[in-house]
Amino acid sequence: MASFALSACGGSLPEPELGRHRPTDFSEVPSPPPAALVETVPPRPDDRAVWVDGYWEFAQDSYVWRRGGWMHAPAGARMAPWAARYTPDGRLLFAKTIWFDARGEPLPDPEALRAAYTPPNEITGEFQAPR
Repeated sequence: MASFALSACGGSLPEPELGRHRPTDFSEVPSPPPAALVETVPPRPDDRAVWVDGYWEFAQDSYVWRRGGWMHAPAGARMAPWAARYTPDGRLLFAKTIWFDARGEPLPDPEALRAAYTPPNEITGEFQAPR
Protein backbone atom coordinates (compact mmCIF):
# COMPACT_ATOMS: atom_id res chain seq x y z
CA MET A 1 0.00 0.00 0.00
CA ALA A 2 1.14 3.55 -0.56
CA SER A 3 1.66 4.38 3.11
CA PHE A 4 3.93 1.34 3.49
CA ALA A 5 5.98 2.38 0.50
CA LEU A 6 6.38 5.88 1.87
CA SER A 7 7.24 4.74 5.37
CA ALA A 8 9.83 2.33 3.99
CA CYS A 9 11.53 5.32 2.35
CA GLY A 10 11.50 7.39 5.54
CA GLY A 11 8.33 9.44 4.91
CA SER A 12 5.00 8.98 6.58
CA LEU A 13 1.39 9.96 6.19
CA PRO A 14 -0.69 11.30 9.07
CA GLU A 15 -3.12 8.58 10.12
CA PRO A 16 -6.21 8.61 12.31
CA GLU A 17 -6.09 7.44 15.92
CA LEU A 18 -6.50 3.67 15.94
CA GLY A 19 -8.90 1.61 18.01
CA ARG A 20 -9.78 -2.04 18.46
CA HIS A 21 -12.70 -4.05 17.19
CA ARG A 22 -15.37 -5.35 19.54
CA PRO A 23 -15.85 -9.14 19.50
CA THR A 24 -19.28 -8.59 17.91
CA ASP A 25 -17.70 -6.84 14.90
CA PHE A 26 -16.39 -10.17 13.56
CA SER A 27 -18.38 -12.45 11.29
CA GLU A 28 -17.49 -15.68 9.51
CA VAL A 29 -16.22 -15.44 5.93
CA PRO A 30 -15.27 -18.21 3.47
CA SER A 31 -11.80 -16.91 2.58
CA PRO A 32 -9.29 -14.18 3.40
CA PRO A 33 -9.35 -10.96 1.36
CA PRO A 34 -7.21 -10.63 -1.78
CA ALA A 35 -3.94 -8.68 -1.72
CA ALA A 36 -4.41 -4.92 -1.46
CA LEU A 37 -4.57 -2.91 -4.66
CA VAL A 38 -1.89 -0.32 -5.35
CA GLU A 39 -3.16 3.22 -4.92
CA THR A 40 -1.56 6.58 -5.59
CA VAL A 41 -1.79 9.11 -2.78
CA PRO A 42 -2.98 12.53 -3.98
CA PRO A 43 -1.73 15.75 -2.35
CA ARG A 44 -2.96 16.39 1.19
CA PRO A 45 -5.88 18.83 1.04
CA ASP A 46 -5.23 20.53 4.41
CA ASP A 47 -3.39 20.13 7.72
CA ARG A 48 -6.33 18.42 9.47
CA ALA A 49 -6.62 15.64 6.91
CA VAL A 50 -5.54 12.11 7.82
CA TRP A 51 -4.81 9.29 5.39
CA VAL A 52 -6.82 6.05 5.35
CA ASP A 53 -5.48 3.27 3.12
CA GLY A 54 -7.82 1.47 0.76
CA TYR A 55 -9.11 -1.88 2.00
CA TRP A 56 -11.22 -4.89 1.13
CA GLU A 57 -14.67 -5.19 2.69
CA PHE A 58 -16.72 -8.36 2.70
CA ALA A 59 -20.21 -7.63 1.31
CA GLN A 60 -22.83 -10.36 0.94
CA ASP A 61 -20.70 -13.11 -0.62
CA SER A 62 -17.57 -11.40 -2.00
CA TYR A 63 -14.92 -8.80 -1.26
CA VAL A 64 -15.30 -5.23 -2.54
CA TRP A 65 -12.44 -2.72 -2.68
CA ARG A 66 -12.98 0.54 -0.78
CA ARG A 67 -10.70 3.23 -2.12
CA GLY A 68 -8.42 5.03 0.36
CA GLY A 69 -8.24 8.77 0.74
CA TRP A 70 -7.70 11.88 2.79
CA MET A 71 -10.44 12.65 5.30
CA HIS A 72 -11.18 14.58 8.45
CA ALA A 73 -11.50 12.17 11.36
CA PRO A 74 -14.55 12.90 13.52
CA ALA A 75 -13.59 14.64 16.78
CA GLY A 76 -12.53 12.10 19.40
CA ALA A 77 -13.00 9.19 16.99
CA ARG A 78 -10.80 6.15 16.48
CA MET A 79 -10.63 3.89 13.47
CA ALA A 80 -10.34 0.11 13.77
CA PRO A 81 -8.85 -1.15 10.48
CA TRP A 82 -10.15 -4.40 9.01
CA ALA A 83 -8.97 -7.51 10.81
CA ALA A 84 -9.16 -11.25 10.23
CA ARG A 85 -8.55 -14.11 12.62
CA TYR A 86 -9.01 -17.84 12.79
CA THR A 87 -10.96 -19.52 15.57
CA PRO A 88 -9.55 -22.63 17.28
CA ASP A 89 -11.90 -24.78 15.16
CA GLY A 90 -10.50 -23.29 11.90
CA ARG A 91 -13.25 -20.82 10.96
CA LEU A 92 -12.13 -17.48 9.50
CA LEU A 93 -13.62 -14.35 11.06
CA PHE A 94 -13.46 -10.90 9.46
CA ALA A 95 -14.21 -7.42 10.82
CA LYS A 96 -14.54 -4.52 8.39
CA THR A 97 -12.89 -1.15 8.91
CA ILE A 98 -15.06 0.84 11.29
CA TRP A 99 -14.96 4.20 13.10
CA PHE A 100 -15.92 4.55 16.78
CA ASP A 101 -16.72 7.60 18.89
CA ALA A 102 -15.17 8.25 22.31
CA ARG A 103 -17.82 6.00 23.95
CA GLY A 104 -17.04 3.11 21.58
CA GLU A 105 -20.21 3.52 19.52
CA PRO A 106 -19.92 2.99 15.74
CA LEU A 107 -19.86 6.07 13.53
CA PRO A 108 -20.57 6.50 9.82
CA ASP A 109 -17.45 6.53 7.66
CA PRO A 110 -16.20 10.09 7.08
CA GLU A 111 -16.41 11.41 3.54
CA ALA A 112 -13.17 11.38 1.57
CA LEU A 113 -11.87 14.86 0.89
CA ARG A 114 -9.58 13.56 -1.83
CA ALA A 115 -9.68 9.90 -2.88
CA ALA A 116 -6.71 7.79 -3.87
CA TYR A 117 -6.49 6.73 -7.47
CA THR A 118 -5.29 3.57 -9.10
CA PRO A 119 -2.38 3.72 -11.54
CA PRO A 120 -3.47 3.43 -15.20
CA ASN A 121 -2.26 -0.17 -15.54
CA GLU A 122 -4.40 -1.40 -12.64
CA ILE A 123 -8.03 -2.47 -12.64
CA THR A 124 -9.91 -0.88 -9.79
CA GLY A 125 -12.14 -2.83 -7.43
CA GLU A 126 -15.18 -0.84 -8.49
CA PHE A 127 -14.97 -2.44 -11.94
CA GLN A 128 -13.73 -5.93 -11.10
CA ALA A 129 -15.85 -9.02 -10.86
CA PRO A 130 -16.59 -10.13 -7.28
CA ARG A 131 -13.88 -12.18 -5.62
